[in-house]
Amino acid sequence: MRKPCKVLFFFFVTFILCTLFHCGPKAKPYDLVIINGLIIDGTGNPWFKGDVAIKGEKIVKIGSVDVNKAKKTVDAQNLIVSPGFIDIHTHCDRGIVKTPTVDNYIYQGVTTVIGGNCGGHPFPLREHFKKIEENGTSINFACLVGHNTIRREVMGYKMDPPTEEELRKMKALIEEEMKAGAIGFSTGLSYLPGIYSKTKELVELASVVVPYQGIYATHLRDQAFHITEAIEEAIEIGEKNRIPVQISHIKLSQDAVWNQLERITKPVEEARSRGVEVTLDQYPYTATSSGFTSSLPSWAFEGGREKFLERLKDKDNYEKIKAFIIKRRLTSTKGINKLETIYIARFQKFPEYEGKNLHEILLLRGNDPTIDNAVDFIIEIEKNEGASGVFFQMDEKDVEDLMQLPYNMHGSDGGVQVLDKGVPHPRNYGTFPRVIGYYVREKRILTLEEAIKKMTSLPAQTIRLKGRGVAKEGMYADLTIFDPQTFEDKATFSNPHQYSVGLKYVVVNGELVVENGKHTGGLSGKILYGYGKK
Repeated sequence: MRKPCKVLFFFFVTFILCTLFHCGPKAKPYDLVIINGLIIDGTGNPWFKGDVAIKGEKIVKIGSVDVNKAKKTVDAQNLIVSPGFIDIHTHCDRGIVKTPTVDNYIYQGVTTVIGGNCGGHPFPLREHFKKIEENGTSINFACLVGHNTIRREVMGYKMDPPTEEELRKMKALIEEEMKAGAIGFSTGLSYLPGIYSKTKELVELASVVVPYQGIYATHLRDQAFHITEAIEEAIEIGEKNRIPVQISHIKLSQDAVWNQLERITKPVEEARSRGVEVTLDQYPYTATSSGFTSSLPSWAFEGGREKFLERLKDKDNYEKIKAFIIKRRLTSTKGINKLETIYIARFQKFPEYEGKNLHEILLLRGNDPTIDNAVDFIIEIEKNEGASGVFFQMDEKDVEDLMQLPYNMHGSDGGVQVLDKGVPHPRNYGTFPRVIGYYVREKRILTLEEAIKKMTSLPAQTIRLKGRGVAKEGMYADLTIFDPQTFEDKATFSNPHQYSVGLKYVVVNGELVVENGKHTGGLSGKILYGYGKK
């Protein structure tokens, strides 16, 4: 054999042997290792010191990890490492396509959001999921089927109970949405057109999600004098179908029933004692936020917007509507000036009113700040295509007492926000850091471990999320890393467009989406499909 051939042969054999026996630099077994962290695993157990090793999308080791085996290392000295926060109640379905980075949630440490709440969802879901997957997203997203959306598709704004044919069509649409990957069925029973529905209809429609391991989530029919009956209705819908019941943004929303927590706890705990899985969620504020439509009687909107405008021309109808609004929105048993507690968050026709309360707006318009003028203005809002408002109507003690219930968890009831657009409720930016900064660290209403459990494993358990909500080996690597001494909300009612401080890192499906406090622009989030996905 000639010398050049021998040399080539030698290199060939060497290459084969190196390939077989992995000669040269060895591949790093871990993509990311988080070292020196104070790990709170989401179960409610106390923190422990340790490292977390991630390979691909999963946590592969928790304990002591050799950093030399990591492609990238994050030092979490003196920082809390917890499962990524799961927001069980959002309306992120409305903005996640246009703003896939979902900054106002990522900067709260939220790695998973649930949309389709309060009876509304993007229809049809297959198309919506496809758009999200094409765009990418920084956050995991799951969605419920909204009853209001389905009823509107089939029945419009009819007050009548559905016919057999209408019921059949609604059930068929719900089944199609469950097969698209929805995780359950939601209602918004103080919103149109869900307010027109009866319990019998809802029991029948909720039965569709049973084969797909779906849940029933509800914005109750009433959150004040009749909240007990509203909770009992929700329990009946779940109990008859043997599915979990998730009661949304629980509160006592009129001052006449403040501090009467038994109106909530009695029906819930009686149901749980007989084996009905009932849970609650709550945002940590004394103000709600919604459109003004729910301030008006439901009959005023039967048949749609044109019918509503016609009814306003009738003097008797107008006076009946005014009387309803006064009783629902502007009456206080404690002498509270309601005109100073209701703010405009978004009003496309009159953006100059955003961030101002009714008292201020009436003065700006040259009107006396009277109840009568305030009611006329609320009706004018609806005549001008509506607006969203912020309504201060809860008591701080109720917020704290509800927060301590073991079956209650944290949820924002917010949506995707764009910086400096409107004056939204600060919950859109501050829910989760507020719980930790204010209610854990400052007021000591909860321990840090309890609060994190309500942000992680409890919502994951409630909505049957596989592989998420707990930091342990084999789970998806959704992690939130923050400074327990400085993590807090900055968003206020007057200046809500402010991100939290003290957040250091966020990992979504194994990739850093926040690094050293800054969004990386990463789009490693996923659609979390329900069990019916076909």
